[in-house]
Amino acid sequence: MKPLLMVMLAVQAGMFLVAIYVIVFQRGDRPDRRRPIWSSLAFALTIVAATSWQIAEKHAGQPGADLIAYASPLLLGMGIACALVLIRKRRGLDDGGA
Repeated sequence: MKPLLMVMLAVQAGMFLVAIYVIVFQRGDRPDRRRPIWSSLAFALTIVAATSWQIAEKHAGQPGADLIAYASPLLLGMGIACALVLIRKRRGLDDGGA
């Protein structure tokens, strides 16, 4: 397996772990934060997904490229979900109804 593919797999695994940590252990909507963490997480997930998609396309057929190509849409979906959570928080739709 090429070193570039191994590095991209490590970056993808790191982004998965960061997303899990933020969602499970951190409160992304703390009032003392200047800016919500959801925007940074959505941006990072989208960038990693796009980059890994490009790498997987250029190295198709090599060992590890299929894993990168499989995880790329998952990361993109997680990035879109984070963006939707950010929009929901900014619009104030989860403040309890009335």
